[in-house]
Amino acid sequence: MDFSLFHLPTYRAGFARSLNAFYEELTESVKLADRLGWARVLTSEHHFYYYGGAATNPAVILTAWARETRNIRLAAGVSLVALRHPLQVAEDYALLDQLSNGRCDLGVSRGFVPHEYAAFHVDPAETSDRVVEALQIVEKFWEGKPFEFRGPFTQFDRLEPWPQPVQERIPIWVAASNSPASFERIGKGAYGLLMNQYPMSFETLCERHNVFKQAYADAGHGQAKRRSSVAFMTYIADTEEQAIEEARLALQEHVTALRNAQKGNPWDTNYQGDISILLELCKSSDYREVFRERTLICTPQQAAERIAKYAAEGFDEVMILCRFGNLTHAQTMRTIQRLSEEVRPALAKMHGTEAASAARRSAAC
Repeated sequence: MDFSLFHLPTYRAGFARSLNAFYEELTESVKLADRLGWARVLTSEHHFYYYGGAATNPAVILTAWARETRNIRLAAGVSLVALRHPLQVAEDYALLDQLSNGRCDLGVSRGFVPHEYAAFHVDPAETSDRVVEALQIVEKFWEGKPFEFRGPFTQFDRLEPWPQPVQERIPIWVAASNSPASFERIGKGAYGLLMNQYPMSFETLCERHNVFKQAYADAGHGQAKRRSSVAFMTYIADTEEQAIEEARLALQEHVTALRNAQKGNPWDTNYQGDISILLELCKSSDYREVFRERTLICTPQQAAERIAKYAAEGFDEVMILCRFGNLTHAQTMRTIQRLSEEVRPALAKMHGTEAASAARRSAAC
């Protein structure tokens, strides 16, 4: 199971000494993940609101991180291609691939924020089709041969793609959460799948992941190449009680900001809301349920046990979102360190035990 660092750069006064200092702290965490051998670092795209709004173009911040790292892959998680000209997206990530010596991944999404659609004059009803068209253009661009394009949203005459990427094919990932048709398209297209656990139940996530897996298989793609990743809000502490207590307000603020973005209400400055925002995600009246069933806000052993469930469902990467709300840089760095030093070994031990048990069962047959 790959471990990757996912930054959704959300900054307001009090989260660091300054916005510039916040960027420097994010960079330090990326350098740590690189040294620890993590697979990827991902960052998102948002506009005109503090929720994720410190990264308006993932390609820019990823290029900065490319110059600070050696091995970790650099991924948009995601680029809102429906809001951008596809040729600019293709150029940006081809350039990132050059400057990182072939360490670029592109993740895309249709987006979900009403005020972003409005500001860029994009009809939300068109965004799924815009993503499909954008991917056609981006992939054609990266082939490196002159081409022209005539589509519903984008038209241009014959041009020569420049620059060309280092990789023969930059990996493309697509984020999905709700529509079964989206999961079918991603599987059929042999793209990597990006999912997020906390907005949905484990059962719902697995159902949608199964749609992707079935579509991938039905399209005849080699199963060994199938990639799917799931994101978790993460904070590691010595006890579950400590983890929940120290990360509760941070998660509460993150969920509140997400809901305000979804509702097109970026002017609400009641940042941390109240506990009801977490209870909406629970079946019971115990707010701790959301922490236990939808996050890695827990002990190292609990984190390993939870991650193992997703490995069993066919996920091969966990995306760790550990800088959110009022959690500090020091707390973020400590969580990353503990994930490597305690969670990964525990997970490997569990996997080894399972493999040994399987071998014994096989030998007995």
